Amino acid sequence: MGRTSAMLERVADAGDISVQSERRKIPRRPVKGHAMAIFSGGPTVGTLTRVELLDASWLGIGVKSPVPVELGAGVSLVPEDSMWPRQTGIVVRCERADDGAYILGLRSKLNRAAA
Repeated sequence: MGRTSAMLERVADAGDISVQSERRKIPRRPVKGHAMAIFSGGPTVGTLTRVELLDASWLGIGVKSPVPVELGAGVSLVPEDSMWPRQTGIVVRCERADDGAYILGLRSKLNRAAA
């Protein structure tokens, strides 16, 4: 499974995907708040939705979304807190939560630009 398995192992159970274990190399810190997210992929118009911020590290951000998002989709995230700058990246994880929402993992493009 390579690099993907280093981030997260998932198991299928009756069609649902759940987290079995996490092996993140960079710890995430919890964050609170909301943001407007624009998800885009392919030749279609982007989808605008409000997301809840869950956690963050210098590699990416975890959010809760009311809609599922395709892996590899581009994202532009504009936090409601004006003290935090706009973020761009790609969706690397989308898992259905118990409450029907979706937990998304977003890899930041800032990390690649700094490398």
